[in-house]
Amino acid sequence: MTLSFSTPAITAAITALLLSGLIAVGSAPASANDTPEDVAIACEENSNSPEGVCECVGAQSAELTEDQRAFYVAAMNKNDAETTRLRGVIPPMELIDVATFMRVAPTDCLTKN
Repeated sequence: MTLSFSTPAITAAITALLLSGLIAVGSAPASANDTPEDVAIACEENSNSPEGVCECVGAQSAELTEDQRAFYVAAMNKNDAETTRLRGVIPPMELIDVATFMRVAPTDCLTKN
């Protein structure tokens, strides 16, 4: 059985990340305050993940930077203006890391539940 967590928000975020190489990376820090709890809420409100998966995704997001968590929350909430702003702040390798997290964490959490 193959599980897919392809939602429009994740697809849009990954597409945005692929295009981010065309955008210069700024040096100004983002004013991100999103917590692992915010990640879990964004996951719950914008995905059809089974119970417990989003709580696990939120807990795993503690390994991300504040800016990466802000990107996750903005992408899941379809906040294009914020994801665009963050693409100009977050270094490219960190954008790749958060895109990988968005793809892998739900599956990882599903197998743990």
